[in-house]
Amino acid sequence: MLFPILLLLPLLFIMFWSTRSQQKKQAAAIKDLKKGDRVLTQSGLVGKLVEVGDRYAKLELAPGIKVEVLRSGLLGKDTGEATEAEKKK
Repeated sequence: MLFPILLLLPLLFIMFWSTRSQQKKQAAAIKDLKKGDRVLTQSGLVGKLVEVGDRYAKLELAPGIKVEVLRSGLLGKDTGEATEAEKKK
């Protein structure tokens, strides 16, 4: 009975360690955001960061359309191909 538990312990440790590492990267990405950055949310919305508070962030999705999202819902800066295409215009 002890053998299966000993086999699962390293697996649980690796899962915990990778999740914690990912959380630290996410927190660093959100911390580095500043006003005017083009950001991506977990739901797939892309917008310009207008305001960042302790709990909420305000995004401008289109001219005149602003939404408030949880800071934890932000993935980070949008570095996709769409951004590069807009710079060429």
